[in-house]
Amino acid sequence: MGDLKRRTKPWGDLKGPTEQADALASLLRGWLDTAQLRIDDVAAQLTPEHFSSGRTPGRSTIGERLAGVRLDDEFVQAIADICSGDDAALRERMLTEARALASRKDPTRPAKTSGGKPDPAALANELVAVQRRSLALQDKLMRAWERAMELDRERSRSHQMVMVLLTMVDKLQRDITTLHAERGRLREREHRPQQLEEVRQKLARSEEQRRSAEAELDRAREERSKADRLAEEAAEQIRTLKDELERLRQGTGQPDNSPPLTVPSPSASEGEDFEAAADDIDDALAKASRHLDNGARRLDQLACELHQDDPLDNSVAIAETGEADDEPDDEALTLRILTQVRAMKEHGSSFISLALEAPTDLFVGVMRVLLLSDDDEKDWDLAHELLDVAGTEGTPPHLCELLAELRSHQNGNFYAYSLLSAIAASRSPGALVAIVAALRESEQDADAYQLLTAVARVGPACFISPTVLQLSDTDATWLIEALIAERSEMDIVTVREMLAFGGHQHYVALLSVPQVRQRALDMPPVQALPVFADA
Repeated sequence: MGDLKRRTKPWGDLKGPTEQADALASLLRGWLDTAQLRIDDVAAQLTPEHFSSGRTPGRSTIGERLAGVRLDDEFVQAIADICSGDDAALRERMLTEARALASRKDPTRPAKTSGGKPDPAALANELVAVQRRSLALQDKLMRAWERAMELDRERSRSHQMVMVLLTMVDKLQRDITTLHAERGRLREREHRPQQLEEVRQKLARSEEQRRSAEAELDRAREERSKADRLAEEAAEQIRTLKDELERLRQGTGQPDNSPPLTVPSPSASEGEDFEAAADDIDDALAKASRHLDNGARRLDQLACELHQDDPLDNSVAIAETGEADDEPDDEALTLRILTQVRAMKEHGSSFISLALEAPTDLFVGVMRVLLLSDDDEKDWDLAHELLDVAGTEGTPPHLCELLAELRSHQNGNFYAYSLLSAIAASRSPGALVAIVAALRESEQDADAYQLLTAVARVGPACFISPTVLQLSDTDATWLIEALIAERSEMDIVTVREMLAFGGHQHYVALLSVPQVRQRALDMPPVQALPVFADA
């Protein structure tokens, strides 16, 4: 085929779970090199017909497959189809070669040992590399999550703009129909030249406005489609980053308690004032045009950031081997994460979204960076403020996942204790009961009991009685016994009187005779180490 040269920089490292997967990915990369195709070309040529799901993968997923991750037969056939063009014989030769690789025995990658014994120095170096890669991935995941939030907002805004312009076009069309009828009436039945000329001018202006509105509507639809596509790519990028973090965990023996991917739903879109002030159509169209211009610039910027952060794109060499490493060092990565979180705190709503909607492994990773920061003493407060916001406003499923993630880390029990205390001190009786039920359903019984103990310890006394009445008998009894052990006599009397007023004599009797009971599941000691240990 002549002297062909790649049109892109060298490929990134192979990341398949087996040598066979890496070999197959290397084969596909060779096909693309020969065909002089890059990931953007592949993304443009893949069609829904290539996949049984009817959905084409985004750039991030394509890059992931070409690194050997989750490589399947459908994708192999699709790449062969693209690289062979109309040459059926070439396509068959490609697939025969791929099938030969796939039919080989699939060994797992052996551990790198010397004489059957691990080399401590090599293991230490590998651990440092994994920790550095994990920090870099946390930084990318942070940016990807913020970008997904922004794209969701842009998608909501562009959808609103389409609806506004559709309404405007419909109104103009109705005005034009009315003016046509008025012009015909004046022509046929009345001889009022001045009024007829006024109607003609109004009609001409309305038709011009309609053409402008239809042109802006086409722009808005294109912008909405672009926002939809970028939002899907952003979600896939987050999945890819989370998968790579999971592989790092598995490689170091860390448990995976991360929740399923959740991309937050857009909040109510900020109201656009041009719709309310649309009596003057020209002004409304001018505002719509400015809105679309601003939205297009934001989408272009987000698209650029999205593709720059693509973790497995073959257009950028991924520096993981230590050779020609252009990646920032640990200190720079840490500073970048700290700067992002501080900026989110100043913004307010972004910080709250981080606490309530970010994946819990990202939440805990950010906490760890904040707690280890020597740059600003306020960073420690930010870590605990994240926990407070989550405890005060988090949904039951999010809190279950966050508690599990915290407990998967050494010294994480200390922060689980802080989170449980924040929940107990701030939530209403109904919310507390819902969280206890969610913990039971997710088989986190120890956390359920510890939350009840925290309610007894720090919950408002006036909330304890209604909480008791909504719990199961077992949980209510636990809460009352914890109340006896943890609270002052005045608080106990207050709760007892509230229960007696409602006629709940069984619980009144429990509170009337103080009991001393050692609970098997109590809170961790406050002297627990205050910083996550290195995993």
